[in-house]
Amino acid sequence: MSRSQEGSFRLTGRGGFGSGLFAGLLSGLALLVFVVAPAGARGNEAPDGTAASDLAPAASEDGGCVESETVMCLRDGRYSVTIEWEKPDGEKGSAKVARPRTKDSGLFYFFDHNNWEVLLKVLDGCAVNEHHWVYAASASDVGMTLVVRDTTLPDQDADGRMLVNSKTFHFEPHSRRAQMPDESDEDYQANVLAKGHPALTASNAFPDACVSS
Repeated sequence: MSRSQEGSFRLTGRGGFGSGLFAGLLSGLALLVFVVAPAGARGNEAPDGTAASDLAPAASEDGGCVESETVMCLRDGRYSVTIEWEKPDGEKGSAKVARPRTKDSGLFYFFDHNNWEVLLKVLDGCAVNEHHWVYAASASDVGMTLVVRDTTLPDQDADGRMLVNSKTFHFEPHSRRAQMPDESDEDYQANVLAKGHPALTASNAFPDACVSS
């Protein structure tokens, strides 16, 4: 986990979100690591740990997502995902894509390729509620701005109706305060050290995605 901070979470753009306990996020991230880590053994690896077999860009003929060090392409290049991180002191940077990843999900790191910070996935929920979903779990308390863009949708349809083709989710950076003289170790752990970002469960993120699926 990155250096701790304390703050709040807000969501921008149309769509909803859910919340979860930070401990649950870490458990989920650990499970994903267990499931996908063996895939990294296939092929050679770049100096930063990137599997050579995972370097091929995912792109569509109509100018869809093109994967790079900082851009993750999900669902056959339909969705472009980026994360910008921010420390309490104002320092900012672009998160990098960790390897390996799957068709629907992937991991980002901020400072060290051995320290994965965010798990994100885009799911086809058309059969459930006619939306595409965005789920994310953070193992960091550094501030983040997560942008997920549907590269297959224009800004509006033929009738001029605005379409939801991009979602932005913002997590404020947390600031870690010092332990108070009369504060027990248990309370400090629970109230300060264990603070992190809630889980993102935007099951109504892309309401127009199923029309063109």
